Amino acid sequence: MTANETTNRVKLVKPGYFATAAAADSRRGEFDIGNEILIAHEVPVDFVFIGDSITHMWELNAYFGRGGRFIVNRGIGGDISSHVLRRFDADVIQLKPKHVVIKIGVNNFWAMNGWTANDRKTAEQIVPRIVGDIGEMVKKAKESGIVPVVCSILPTDMPQSGHNDQRNAGIRSANEDLQKVAAEQGAVYVDYHSRMTREDGLRLREELADDGLHPHVLGYDIMAEALRETLEQKGIQI
Repeated sequence: MTANETTNRVKLVKPGYFATAAAADSRRGEFDIGNEILIAHEVPVDFVFIGDSITHMWELNAYFGRGGRFIVNRGIGGDISSHVLRRFDADVIQLKPKHVVIKIGVNNFWAMNGWTANDRKTAEQIVPRIVGDIGEMVKKAKESGIVPVVCSILPTDMPQSGHNDQRNAGIRSANEDLQKVAAEQGAVYVDYHSRMTREDGLRLREELADDGLHPHVLGYDIMAEALRETLEQKGIQI
């Protein structure tokens, strides 16, 4: 194409902006530009990973993508399940990947620390929203011919943050429900949680993260192994 030639830009799905201080807005411009490039150049995408900071910070190409597979990271630090659902059409469906790897939910539990009593929610109130949002993502993916891979929420160990025990109990409950949703809707379920908890089955093993939340290389090694093994059992290579 010469400098004098013009071309029509592709029609792009954009979720817009969410709020004055929503985590999902922090990478919106970056993702919209990236999505447009992928679509305009008709890049075949094998996997989209979508989620929060744990996906955002994962150096995926260090673990996956060998054999020419194309992997897109659409993680946003601080994101919550309802916002991932809202941006799912933009950051997953329109890219037409073969598979989508979904891991979201831990940030929803910060609602337990709401500024006022009216803002605060219990773990029992939070879990159904996470499960419902992810269920909708699975439905959207399947309707578009995309294989949904639902990943468990990771355990935490942040006693200084408050509600540590309640949050971890809620995470385990959410994971139990997510496993059921995956089975009912024909999605792949990946269990990171049981490989990363202490003997109590609730708290994150201290050697897997420096802050009790975000895994470092040892945590990501476990996650990569769990994901790869589970997908291989389904005949999927990553």
